[in-house]
Amino acid sequence: MTEAELKEILKQAQSGDSEAFARIYDHFSVKVYRFIYFRVGHKEVAEDILSDTFVKSWRKINQVNSPTALSAWLYQIAKNNIIDYYRLKKETVNLADVQDFLEDEADPIDQTNLGFEQRKILQVLGSLPEDQQQVIKYKFFEDLSNDEISYIMGKTEGTIRVLQHRAIIRLKELLTKKNGD
Repeated sequence: MTEAELKEILKQAQSGDSEAFARIYDHFSVKVYRFIYFRVGHKEVAEDILSDTFVKSWRKINQVNSPTALSAWLYQIAKNNIIDYYRLKKETVNLADVQDFLEDEADPIDQTNLGFEQRKILQVLGSLPEDQQQVIKYKFFEDLSNDEISYIMGKTEGTIRVLQHRAIIRLKELLTKKNGD
């Protein structure tokens, strides 16, 4: 979907057109579902959180200022819903124990399906500072744009580009060192 098409669909959805909102759902739901699933690890829970994410976004669709902010806005709602889910389960799950998981852990099943080179990258990724790990995961695992990442992380796009650049350089150094061992 082009930015111009998304702009028109967003405008229609903001005026109450449920079919336009359905097109937004169709366009974003698979990626947002994957984002949620990797953080909760349970199909039905992820489906419930996805549903809640889009119900909330339909109610507050007028808060979106531009079509470029829409994707990041949806991810932020999803992330907040995931946090709420873990808060409600806090009697059985310690929030501190899942903090890293909430940030961006990949699903173990998906990790086993990764190629050898990708596994090497995942092994050294933990050596990076947390903000660099997040940028790499959002950019390359979630396929988000720098604009979306900046919105989710509350940092400028320039900061995201710098973090990404530094992370890639450090990953290359770590991989070179690992291959030398």
